[in-house]
Amino acid sequence: MRSRPGIAHGWHCRRQSGVSLVEVLVAMVIALFMLAALMTVFLNLRGTVRDQERLAALQDSERLVMTMLANTVQSAGYFPDPLNQVAADALPALAGGAFGDFAAGQALVGQSGADGTSDTLTARFVTASGDGIMNCQGAANASGANVAYLNTFAVNAANELTCAVNGGAPVPLAGGITALRVRYGTDTSNGGNVDTYLSASAVTAGALWGQVRSARVTLTFANPFAGQPGQPATLGWTQTISLMNRP
Repeated sequence: MRSRPGIAHGWHCRRQSGVSLVEVLVAMVIALFMLAALMTVFLNLRGTVRDQERLAALQDSERLVMTMLANTVQSAGYFPDPLNQVAADALPALAGGAFGDFAAGQALVGQSGADGTSDTLTARFVTASGDGIMNCQGAANASGANVAYLNTFAVNAANELTCAVNGGAPVPLAGGITALRVRYGTDTSNGGNVDTYLSASAVTAGALWGQVRSARVTLTFANPFAGQPGQPATLGWTQTISLMNRP
């Protein structure tokens, strides 16, 4: 009897159409490698996005704090009626303040931090009711009368920049700030222009507060990327702020 080659050939094809265990294992290994590569890309992308968000938050904080400082310092020495009043009358002498004394007409005072601690800066001005000029805590005068504001900036033990108004309790403005440094642009020769930048201690020692024309403020922020290779522990932001209400 002859064999039936067609049927035998069919059996042979069905035996060859299956997938072996080795092939399945190889496919699984390749899939695992591809999955690992995708996970690595995903984690790197997520880390990049997180770093960008932290950097954006830091930059926003820097801009906000410097804007508050600049607005307050630029307003130093302001009073509502310069046609009928002089600075010495509008801003009388003020002694015994926690952060320094003011002579008549003096707009700024500061103290140098001892042993590497942060400096303090106090700016004062007088506002009329409804003029929209805000103190360092963002409040405007709506009292119906003129109000004098003393705005004192300092850094507390929690690394927060704070502002106290008229000797009241300090209010945190921003966190992550490790130091505040201020140098005062001073017209030591009375030539009408800043000729040197001095610390608060040097200005006080030379009785030069009346010759201060600007403030160079440096804030040191904690670096959110400090744990990464090549990143410093802190970042500094410096801005020179002119006093608008100086002759």
